[in-house]
Amino acid sequence: MNPPFAYFFSILILLFVTASIKRSRIIDYFGDKILSNNNERFATILLVILSYILSPLFLSFVLFSSFDKWLLRFRNKSRISVLLLTSTLLGGIILPFGNMRNVYITIFYGGGSPGILLSDFVRVMFPLWIAGLIILLIYSYFSTVKDEIKQKKTKTKWRWKELVFSLILLIFIIAYFNGKMSSLGFLFITGAFSFAFISMETLKQVDWWVLIPAGFVFVFYYLLNNIDITLNVWTGFFTGSICSLFLSSNILSYILPFSGMESRFLLYAISVGGLGGILGTAESIFMWRKGRVELDWKLMLRIYGICLLVALLILVLGGFYG
Repeated sequence: MNPPFAYFFSILILLFVTASIKRSRIIDYFGDKILSNNNERFATILLVILSYILSPLFLSFVLFSSFDKWLLRFRNKSRISVLLLTSTLLGGIILPFGNMRNVYITIFYGGGSPGILLSDFVRVMFPLWIAGLIILLIYSYFSTVKDEIKQKKTKTKWRWKELVFSLILLIFIIAYFNGKMSSLGFLFITGAFSFAFISMETLKQVDWWVLIPAGFVFVFYYLLNNIDITLNVWTGFFTGSICSLFLSSNILSYILPFSGMESRFLLYAISVGGLGGILGTAESIFMWRKGRVELDWKLMLRIYGICLLVALLILVLGGFYG
């Protein structure tokens, strides 16, 4: 299958998963459990861990919809919102379907089907993923206080049918990204399953706007497909990690694979570049445009700078170069 079509369809199926999980309200359930503790520092750390662990399941956009309810309980909303945003961006880098950028890079290197096995992907990204978690936990501890957060007695009930539907789709997704299913087989099975069992109420929960940045892949693929671009691994790494601040890591994830650079350098560059403030990713732009909370972009850029140095150190010490 053509890489842009395989990518676009994969994003669509992942959106069905996220919509089902959103409607199941399982995230709200765990969030309410965490916020039952009135210590701001402790609650922030637990929410960061929760979003970090859940975001690899492509839940970043679902988590964003939960942020508003959580942030209302905190005094320093701008700082907490950045910690939660960066936790979803960094948390999602661990899996090939953890975010939009990983999905395209993985499918591009496979020529229309996942070209990096799930186990290999996790092995490559784990050092940066675990380092990112440690960095965020340190910032969460020193950027918050022990003040009490606003108490609000809530009792959220989660829906099991939507959760089962999303888990079944995730099984197909894992099989596909682990090389156990062809692109056509994935298209047919997940398409038929979704058509048979997804409800209209779940379809209303789908973040259809995500297909807009995903759709740009067709433009860049057909523009660059016959153009020769060559970058060495270090030039490609710094291009992806720094230019994302101005051009978005989503756009660069469509462009840089044509440079022929080694996939590990590309994945690290895009993962770090996504932390580059307002234009770093489609997720950051979405949070900025919503405008309900003014984010502390200076804090996000500090985290970006530290992660850039850590990624560079991992690549050098890991012996990836050459």
